[in-house]
Amino acid sequence: MAKGTSAVLIFEKKHPTFIVLLPYVFVIAAVCAAGFISNEDKGDGLIFLLLLAFFWIAYKRTTVQIDLRTRRLQIFRRLIGPWIKTVVDCPLDQCRALGRIEYETDGHVSYGVYVELVTGRRHDIPIQESTIQEAGRVAARLSDATGIPRLDTKF
Repeated sequence: MAKGTSAVLIFEKKHPTFIVLLPYVFVIAAVCAAGFISNEDKGDGLIFLLLLAFFWIAYKRTTVQIDLRTRRLQIFRRLIGPWIKTVVDCPLDQCRALGRIEYETDGHVSYGVYVELVTGRRHDIPIQESTIQEAGRVAARLSDATGIPRLDTKF
């Protein structure tokens, strides 16, 4: 989703990882049940820490900021909590191409938007819908706003 001022474009998508961690939920629930059934207070602290760790990693957010005034690209990831990992922080001149990308997964096609740096590394730009129309619209808007050449591709 793009938001921000006309000088700063912000694309952000929250990635729930709950489905991926679902098996761990069952393990944690079993450990909790075993701790409560045995009535041992020794395991309660461990159970609390396991639950806290689960909720700590159960949600992450990827943010892409494109500052048109300073001509800078920043990509960072945030997990629940105060820690932010900067993935990319470079001038737009370090971007070789951007465009729509087509993924084929499990027999169906989905679409996204990417930016490729001069080093050859590609990074996803979060979009809300994985449709060809949304990916094309975002890629066209970004290419027009930044001057980065558009190159649609398949993965």
